Amino acid sequence: MKLIYTADGSISAYNDAYNDYYHDRKGALFESIYKHIYPAFHIINKPHIRILDLCFGLGYNSLLTLVFAKRINVQVEIYSVESDLLLLESLYNFPYPKIISNYLDISNIIKAINNDMVFMDYNVKLSVFRGDAIDFLHFLKDCIFDIVYQDAFSPSKNPLLWNKSHFLSLYEILCNQGVITTYSSAQHIRNIAKECGFGVFDMKFNSFKNGSLFTKNINIVDNLDSIEFSLC
Repeated sequence: MKLIYTADGSISAYNDAYNDYYHDRKGALFESIYKHIYPAFHIINKPHIRILDLCFGLGYNSLLTLVFAKRINVQVEIYSVESDLLLLESLYNFPYPKIISNYLDISNIIKAINNDMVFMDYNVKLSVFRGDAIDFLHFLKDCIFDIVYQDAFSPSKNPLLWNKSHFLSLYEILCNQGVITTYSSAQHIRNIAKECGFGVFDMKFNSFKNGSLFTKNINIVDNLDSIEFSLC
């Protein structure tokens, strides 16, 4: 795993197997916050939130969600999956931003998900399953989620997690008021989401490439202070 410094000062990495970066080079931290955590939590306002993080990768989305949950005092239950076991083991020494390391006992969390596949604290639960994401979705077929972070490697690198079958699976496990966030703004991905019944929103944040937000109910999305939404 080759570490990459991004423009916001946070560190990401390059995955040789997929020939792809884990994050936008403009900022791993900002991408996770403003394309996933902030828009999702602005829309979903519940005391107990169930989240699907596809896929765990370097852990930014799941870990920042734990930070956010602590700061706003909500219960979160996160399910994630990762096929690269060597990656999970390498995260003991990963240089996470202070916004994560100052709030969380990173070593304890990484140890728990490596040894037991689950980390639990007084108001949070993070379960990280080892294996194939498609098999994992079949395992979750009876679960219902409020938020899905669709954060797999790019459609050209990992097409099975961006096709119509995949989004139909997500439609089945997303609650009626739930949202899916993703960094992708590719038109063919948005078209697939529409074919599966989702309302599709364009998501903009400063100089970042646009992301997308999918939901079953377009009425739950309103304007945000820092992100501009528009229905596609």
